[in-house]
Amino acid sequence: MPKRTTLTFTSEDAPKSGEDTLYVYYCKYSGKHAFTIDVDINKLPKRRTDGAKIADLDKYYVKLYTTDGGMKLIKRKDGKIDRQFRLNIGKLPIAYKSSQDGKLLYILDNAVSTYVTDSNAAGEKLLVPPCIARNESGQTQVRIDIEDRAHRPALVRISADSVRIHITINVQSDGCNEEILNLFSKILNVRLVQLQLARPAKPGSGRKRILVVDGLNPQEVFDKLQAALMLESSKRVETGRREKT
Repeated sequence: MPKRTTLTFTSEDAPKSGEDTLYVYYCKYSGKHAFTIDVDINKLPKRRTDGAKIADLDKYYVKLYTTDGGMKLIKRKDGKIDRQFRLNIGKLPIAYKSSQDGKLLYILDNAVSTYVTDSNAAGEKLLVPPCIARNESGQTQVRIDIEDRAHRPALVRISADSVRIHITINVQSDGCNEEILNLFSKILNVRLVQLQLARPAKPGSGRKRILVVDGLNPQEVFDKLQAALMLESSKRVETGRREKT
């Protein structure tokens, strides 16, 4: 298994869901969810200056999971100054706009990818991220990050570090673990007795849990989580489209 910061991904054969095709892209270096878009970015035109792929936000629906990376001035070879309002995953830029409210999104070359292996076109399984692995007992364990007080319980992101979920109640409340177990029982289609939940031993882990799954291997767990994530992304895209119209 390669280190988390050097996971090898490709943008070929991105995951699909529902009637429309959705493409879920992750930061290539951290594995964190960067954006969901309704076009294969390999089919987008490229900017001549830096090879960035150009997504017209009036034409395509894009759901970003980035943070503001500030404005940078880049001097090109021809002497011209390029103003970039960057969009980051962590401290790494993955895209930029030429103005804060610009309608063109420039996706940096080789910055994002999907969770598929180079040989996936030959029909091999999707690459399982490091947060889903076997423990010493041979059971599958999943590292979970929790965001509480949400509108409804949901799976929201799969990264190299963790599987992020939303729950409706306070993470410190008595019913927190029960809500988490019910969510994963539904997603994984397993009985509650097949699931165990524990808190990591290190300090500051109040919003983290370790889920142990009996009866499913890491690949099976990841496949079910990925399918649930795509369903959630499809719902968000449809909601976004309705809000636009």
